[in-house]
Amino acid sequence: MRPYQVATETITALVATTVAGLSLAMPIDFGWTSNTSALQLDLMAYTLPRAIGAGVLVAMISAVLITTLGSIVIAWSTALGGLLALTVNHIFGHESPPVGALSTMNFIDALAGGLVLGALGAAVLHHRLPAYGWTLGVITSVLLGSVSPIPHLGGVLKDGSGDSAWEAMDMPPLWMLETALVLVAIGTLSNRNRKPAERPSIELPLAPILAGVVLVLVTVASAEWLSRHGDSFAGVGLAVLTTVATALIAAMLLPGRDGELVLVIVGLAAVGSSALAAELPAWTIPVAVAITVFGMWYGTRRGAPMTCLVLILLLGLFTAMTADSDWAVLTVGGTAVLAWLTGYGLTSANPRFVPNRVLATLIVFIPSAVLGLRDYVARGHYAMQDSSRAVVCTVVSEDTSAPAWTASLIVIGCIVGLYALRRNRSGATTEAEASAAGTPVTEPPGSAAAG
Repeated sequence: MRPYQVATETITALVATTVAGLSLAMPIDFGWTSNTSALQLDLMAYTLPRAIGAGVLVAMISAVLITTLGSIVIAWSTALGGLLALTVNHIFGHESPPVGALSTMNFIDALAGGLVLGALGAAVLHHRLPAYGWTLGVITSVLLGSVSPIPHLGGVLKDGSGDSAWEAMDMPPLWMLETALVLVAIGTLSNRNRKPAERPSIELPLAPILAGVVLVLVTVASAEWLSRHGDSFAGVGLAVLTTVATALIAAMLLPGRDGELVLVIVGLAAVGSSALAAELPAWTIPVAVAITVFGMWYGTRRGAPMTCLVLILLLGLFTAMTADSDWAVLTVGGTAVLAWLTGYGLTSANPRFVPNRVLATLIVFIPSAVLGLRDYVARGHYAMQDSSRAVVCTVVSEDTSAPAWTASLIVIGCIVGLYALRRNRSGATTEAEASAAGTPVTEPPGSAAAG
């Protein structure tokens, strides 16, 4: 491609992926959201993890199907269709009365966002700089979501009026959706005459789809379980075992060593769920993005998945030992290290097939078991005590370091899993494996031959 085409696709991938990531990870909300019923808000909050999981599966399946077809035109057209659905959903939402079904609209938002992420991944992950833009857009959407934390119900029915603490954020804003739509439309037009890089395959690779289904379903179930039963040591231990076992199974299902990135991101997501501040100031986002870019640059040159997991483990242990400290410098420092490790982790391993990279990268959106435990710890254990006159509700504080210790155990399991994967796959992925998988070999971000 010509330099101006590379630059245009990189910017388009960055903006469109950021918009799609926000639509996938954040609950849909408008100016009238806080005026809707408490039941509607509670239902959307309850179904949000499942909507995210469904969106990730849509991204995975769309990436597999489009990569199998081998058509860049179909990839860009599908991304354009997903963004059009997002824009229409938000325009309709802005004009809807407060009786609109928020949970339904949120599911549409998540599914369309996942479709955009998967289709754009199939379109741009074959080239170095656009792949950087796609990956950075995913991370940026996660950071922006930390600035605008997921709204929560508070004081509902406190005075009998159904008052709630839901503050509408309108993320992503409509102007950002429209900008992404225009950029992707331009990308679709400029790629309308591009020929497929490979001949279409008649065999649909099921391994990435199966790996994604297993990983998403078990992860979401573990998060929901610990958000309600975080006081059980047996439950926490079972969540750790299932998280590690599921990550290893998913990694083994993928060809060659493509599963290395899955294990790295599962460990990173666990520690990130415990180390990332509950709410970040807006001014920290450009700094965090710059640190992430530096981590991505370093990962393309000295990528080492095992080293990355060890560094993630050290961050998890540091978070656990400083959980009771309220020093701002520790929070800021931990967030900076996490941003660098995120960029480093996403580029330290190089899956050879686009769908496998899409699956591994989008794990950062899925609510982890550690996030469920952190939510339980933040709310505390509510106990009902009988008295002679009334039933008194008391709150028993939980160990605030429990999520970080749980995350550290998950990372240790991922390190063992990575060692087992390397022993099982002693040789690198070959061209024969690529042909058997039914998907073309792709150049990883940072590859000298890419772009």
